[in-house]
Amino acid sequence: MRPTALSLPAFALSFCLAACGGDDDGDTGAGTTGSEGDATTDSNTSTNGSTSTNGSTSTNGSTSTNGSTTTTNGNTTTDDDSSGDPDETGEPLGECDFTESFDGNAGEWPSNWVIAGGVATADVVDGRARLVPNTNNYSLARMYTDLDCVDAEVTFAFQFTDGASQGIGVYVRQNGGHLQTTTPPGTGYAVFIENFRAPAGIGMWREIDGAEQQIESIVASPIEPGVVYRARARFTQADATTTLLQARMWRDGDAEPDAWQVERMDQTPHLQGAGGGLALDAYSSRTSGDAAELFIDDVVMTPAS
Repeated sequence: MRPTALSLPAFALSFCLAACGGDDDGDTGAGTTGSEGDATTDSNTSTNGSTSTNGSTSTNGSTSTNGSTTTTNGNTTTDDDSSGDPDETGEPLGECDFTESFDGNAGEWPSNWVIAGGVATADVVDGRARLVPNTNNYSLARMYTDLDCVDAEVTFAFQFTDGASQGIGVYVRQNGGHLQTTTPPGTGYAVFIENFRAPAGIGMWREIDGAEQQIESIVASPIEPGVVYRARARFTQADATTTLLQARMWRDGDAEPDAWQVERMDQTPHLQGAGGGLALDAYSSRTSGDAAELFIDDVVMTPAS
């Protein structure tokens, strides 16, 4: 995530092309408009994060672990080891059922979340998660919780604190990896919302062997710092070789739109039918100094229908 290919230095682009081998599904997407005709940006961005630091430490002193945890807190549901066990109401829990409200002001993220990589700050402030990346040439913080979900629908709330440098990514089918700083490297599908380039807006991404790639173009949507927004993303296995990715966003307090702003099809082979966990990303276009704070709340995953 997330500068366009034209904005990458020549050596970085050459590295990505060599490492990533291009898009698996052959998307071109250039000049594509969103499903509602909004202005879009250039497509098929592909970057990697090979210089990000794994094993970074959050402000609460917890050290990153490139692994998974099956511990849940009072607000979350289950991982695959306890799938099917009843919740408090006696209803069975599925492998895609997950809720995180970040209640309280405990300082630390709930224990089911682990640092995948790139984190400068990961804590809870006034009932919301705060996530800030370390700054380097690819400033991306990632928190991960272990699930085993294929078809997922995710809703979440977020707030940027800077008007020109931030992005939030929410990954499903994620393997717990972080770019190319971990073994194995990161993989998965994500909705990504950004304000660091024009136009600000919402789009779909994939991560393949640690290289993040934009799937066609983003759809323009205004985003103001200091304002809470909500988003919904759906990831559905359309057939054995194709995944349908859909997303929309709206200002908190407004009615949720009926139509999807973004609808994409992807045929990346090793992402088809792959179960995985949920990851939350904070991206910054800043490469030095302090990155702006991202706030996240009300994360809910359910099976896509």
